[in-house]
Amino acid sequence: MGNPDRTGKGWTLFSFLKKKTARTDLAALGLEAGGVCLARIDRQGGSLPRVVACEFQAMQAGEEARSLAQLASQHGLKRARCTTVLAEGEYQLLLTEAPDVGPDELKQALRWKIKDLINFHINDAAIDVFELPGTPAGARLREMYAVAARNEAVQRRVDLLTGAGVGLEIIDIPELAQRNLAALLPEDAAGVALLSLGATSGLITITRQGYLYLSRSIELGTDTLRTAGDPARYFDHIVLEVQRSLDYFESHFREAPIRSLVLAPLAEPVDGLLEYLRSNLGVSVGTMDLAQLLDSDIELTPALQARCLTTIGAALRQEVTAL
Repeated sequence: MGNPDRTGKGWTLFSFLKKKTARTDLAALGLEAGGVCLARIDRQGGSLPRVVACEFQAMQAGEEARSLAQLASQHGLKRARCTTVLAEGEYQLLLTEAPDVGPDELKQALRWKIKDLINFHINDAAIDVFELPGTPAGARLREMYAVAARNEAVQRRVDLLTGAGVGLEIIDIPELAQRNLAALLPEDAAGVALLSLGATSGLITITRQGYLYLSRSIELGTDTLRTAGDPARYFDHIVLEVQRSLDYFESHFREAPIRSLVLAPLAEPVDGLLEYLRSNLGVSVGTMDLAQLLDSDIELTPALQARCLTTIGAALRQEVTAL
C-alpha cells in the first residue's frame, strides 16, 4: 500500500474526509473481543443525532469475515458510508510541533519529525494529522497531532471489511471516536474530561467545543476493578491518571481549568467508583447516558452502550474537510 494518506481505491485513512458529501448517515463497524459492533447514526433533522441501528453480534475467533458479511447484507452496508476504528497497537498518536512548511509539504515533513518517536519503521507508516484549535497565548510554536498507523494493519482491516461487502470509506482511531462522544455533552462547551473503562484498559480524553486536546491510556479495566479484594487502591490509580491529565492540560495548553469529569457507560456497575472519584477529585463528576443524548427507537441499554461505545463514537463523526 506504500505510504500515502489514501489508498488507490478511495478510502480515507483516519478520520478526515477529503471531499464533501450530501449523505447525513454513517455506519461504523467495531471489532471487539468476542464479537462485532455495528452502529449507524443519521444527523438529518432533529436536534439530536438519530441512532438508526446499534447491535452487537457475538462470534467465535476466526469468524470475523462471516459475521461482517452477515451484517453487511442485513444492513445494506455495501452502498453505505462506513467507517471502522483501529485497535490499540496498530497506530500511535503523537503531539508534536508543526513543521514550518506549507500544507502540501506538511505530512512529508512530519514523517521525518516523528520517525524516531514511533515503535515501527517510518516507511511502514501511513500518516495523517489534525490540528489543535489555536496556538495558546504566549506560545512560540504551533502544535498538532500526528497519527501514524501501520500500513499492514490498515490494509488488513481494509481487506477484511471490503471483502465482507462493506462500503468502507474511513478508518478512525479510538481517541477521536471518544472525542465525538464528548461533544454530545453539555459540559464540552466549557471543557470536559471523559473517562471510559473497558474490560482490560481505559481512556481519558480532554475536549473543549468539539476539539481533542489530550488523551491518556490507562492499563486498567473493569475486570480488575470487579475482582479486586481492595478496589480502592486501583481507584487511586485512576484518580492519579485523571489528575495528571487535568494538570497537564492546564499547564501545557494554558487554557482555563477543566471543571467536569464524566464517566462513560459501564457494562456493569463498579461499586464505589463514582463516589470515590467525586470524593478525591476537585471537579464535578457525572455519568454519561447515551439514551439521553441520542434520538433512538432502539433500547440503548447500559451494557449495549458500553460494548459498542467506541463504535457509536466513530459513527458520530462530522468532519468534512482536512488539511
